[in-house]
Amino acid sequence: MSGSGKTVYRVRQVVGHDVAIIVEVKNGEVSSGKVRETHDSRIVLGGTDSFWLVGGEKKEPKLVVQKKDASVPAYAAGISTIASRIRASSVFELPKIVNNNAGPGKFDAVSFTTAARLNVGYSPQDGGSEKLISSLSEGTLHIPLETPVSAIEVRPGYWLTSGFEALPAGRYGLRQPSLRSVATAALENRPETVKLGNGLFVFVSPPKWSEPKSTDLRSEEEIHQSVERWLSRSKVALSLPGDAGSLEPTELLRLLADRAISEEEKADLASIAGRLSERSELADILPGILGRDPAFRDRLAGYEESEKARLRTELEELLRRETEVERARLAAIRIEVADAETKLATFSHREALLRSETEKHEETLRSRIASAAEGMRNESSRETAAIRDDVARLRDVITQIATVVPTAPMPVASEQAEEAIPAAPQLRFASDEQRQKTLNELAVATGLTLSEVAAIVATATDVVPVLLGPDSAAAAVDIVTAFAGDDAAIVFCDPTKISLTDLLNDEHSGLRATIDKAKKWPEALFAVALCSITSGPCEYWLPQMIEMRRVGRLPRNLALVASAGVDGLRVPIPDSTLRHLFPLKPSKSPRPGSAEFEGLWPMTNLDQERVREAVGILLDRNLEASAVQTVARALARTPSWMQLTDPVLVFLRQTKWLAATAAGHEQEYDEYFINLEG
Repeated sequence: MSGSGKTVYRVRQVVGHDVAIIVEVKNGEVSSGKVRETHDSRIVLGGTDSFWLVGGEKKEPKLVVQKKDASVPAYAAGISTIASRIRASSVFELPKIVNNNAGPGKFDAVSFTTAARLNVGYSPQDGGSEKLISSLSEGTLHIPLETPVSAIEVRPGYWLTSGFEALPAGRYGLRQPSLRSVATAALENRPETVKLGNGLFVFVSPPKWSEPKSTDLRSEEEIHQSVERWLSRSKVALSLPGDAGSLEPTELLRLLADRAISEEEKADLASIAGRLSERSELADILPGILGRDPAFRDRLAGYEESEKARLRTELEELLRRETEVERARLAAIRIEVADAETKLATFSHREALLRSETEKHEETLRSRIASAAEGMRNESSRETAAIRDDVARLRDVITQIATVVPTAPMPVASEQAEEAIPAAPQLRFASDEQRQKTLNELAVATGLTLSEVAAIVATATDVVPVLLGPDSAAAAVDIVTAFAGDDAAIVFCDPTKISLTDLLNDEHSGLRATIDKAKKWPEALFAVALCSITSGPCEYWLPQMIEMRRVGRLPRNLALVASAGVDGLRVPIPDSTLRHLFPLKPSKSPRPGSAEFEGLWPMTNLDQERVREAVGILLDRNLEASAVQTVARALARTPSWMQLTDPVLVFLRQTKWLAATAAGHEQEYDEYFINLEG
């Protein structure tokens, strides 16, 4: 019992008049625990073989019996009668130190703050219920315990809590001789118990018993015989012998008396009534018995008449109500038909008026169109004549110029013509095969799936994908370097960077140069790695960057990829900033190495055909209309060589994340952004 925090002791011996030798009940064994002495009067008065739940145990000085008591062999006098009976079972064999006429002072003395006596129950170990009931009925049931038990389980789930008595020599028996109706109870709770040997149970917590109910404890064979006997008597009771009319009155009275039942038989009939009701023969016998009674026949005929009258009344009432309901429905339908006819007449009149007005408007439109066409024709003729006049004047001017002597060209104009115009630098873009190779290498290097890496490409210019885990910063750097090469910016967040100006002034990050290049070449994708965004207050600058990018104050081709670490001093992120994030946690361990830069990635234009295909895939996903549009646009921006069904689960996970952050609910990534205390 020490494992459950409760200590149970059993009194093994009462020495003198105020000292008890107690043994701790441990692991279901009554003699395997500690042996102690106590001066507690409650435990001493409980007597031998009483069980106690104690608390607040503390050591006391050794107990010593006074000289006037030392000469009294308290235990020696009772060892022959008590210990011999206890030794009948190995479970109750006393420890050697107790059997040696132990007296006060040989064991540690203890006292207790609380001590509650526990009830003891008995249930046969081998399940021999019939043998136990027979022994109880004969008064020979032996329970190896000095103190009385409070409950005996006579059948599985059936307990005797009263109606039995303790007899001399540890025997128990029933108070009533008959087994037909014995009061039994059932456990309504599941009390904590300690199971001892020989079928003993110690109730550590109080048992809750149901109300007693009468139970037939006879054997199945006896109950069956009683049922058959009563069925036979019921069949015999249906009719008298054929020669009953010629019998002597005394013989006839004796015959009737034999067919009557006594009080004892009534009790037997009450105990097996439930079994009799299950027999089909009873349904054939009872009508015959009851049919012989004129009063019953009259009552049955009256009941039939009353039932017929009741059913007739109910049917008439039901028909009346249904008729009224149908009449009301018919009246309502007639009203609706009349309204519909009125509306139809009104609509026909309006249709005629509308047709007349339409014809008038069509005629007006035709006249206006003809007038406008005539005006355009006249205007075109005037413009054509004006152009012809201009061409004629231009020819005259050219003729006049041709007659003039040509002059030498201006030297300044010659020098300007010969001056070379510097060519604009050309960007190197990665091909489809190179970008596909880069995605595969990034999936291996970061531990993400290919669909998750493709989702980063599709969403990095709208939201901020955030990589989670201990190596997330290195993964974010590898991703932006694979996209933009040396033109990628790498920003390490810390508590000193609390505004966008602080990030732009960091010369080592290259953020300002990346933004300038993105403005200069809007057709290419430039990337920024925001490492460890929880190391500083990112809510002061991250929403600003996203909103400025959305309205065009920052280049729309500027991709943001962030990371969130798991150790060090971290700052929680509020819900208003969490809705801009797209958390991604690697499902497998990253491998050494990184993806090589094959060239800049072009900005992905939104293909409406892929948008419609994505919408068709998402229609069966039970998403809201706004979420379907957002996810479809993100799916359409994935690389063209990928099937849209591959990354759809990644975007649906992002939708659940946005819904949870908007509603303020908990989700699996709170430990990286909100619950940072560990």
